[in-house]
Amino acid sequence: MKFDARKLVAPPRLHYFDGRLVTAADFRAAQNYQREKLWLHNRMLHGYGIVAGLEVAMQASADGVAQIEIAPGYALDGYGRELIVPDALSITVGRDRRDFVVFLKYAEQADLSSALPMPDGESQVTQFIETAQVLFEAPTERLTPPPARADFAIPLARLRKPHQQWQHDRDFRPPRAK
Repeated sequence: MKFDARKLVAPPRLHYFDGRLVTAADFRAAQNYQREKLWLHNRMLHGYGIVAGLEVAMQASADGVAQIEIAPGYALDGYGRELIVPDALSITVGRDRRDFVVFLKYAEQADLSSALPMPDGESQVTQFIETAQVLFEAPTERLTPPPARADFAIPLARLRKPHQQWQHDRDFRPPRAK
């Protein structure tokens, strides 16, 4: 693989000393430093793609509605972020779909169960959950590699319905991380 300097990030590291007032912004900066270093390690040493699991299956009903099943698994996106799917995902696909690529992308969501009331009457969440989001996109002649995509999403499978039956594109090979 050819070296790509655009993959490099040199995040600033905080310097602590006696007497320094530590704020929430400092803790966020320290956490971001660790995350960026991990993601850099993943990008440079492991690349992107599926590490384990994430098999895609499709069940079609008689009325033409299809159900996509994605098995639990672990992958790295094009930025080196971990995509963790702890439980099987099931997504319904409409009748009008005929040919698409299933992608997985990194997402974060606030853990609302961790919200604490604040003195001003508002509440503030104390935790975020790193998760993965499923996308469906029309296939292109040549897929954009995950590091070049704005969302760094990785492709899992290409599914087609050329006639009455859904099928996996046998020529499609999802990327595998090292």
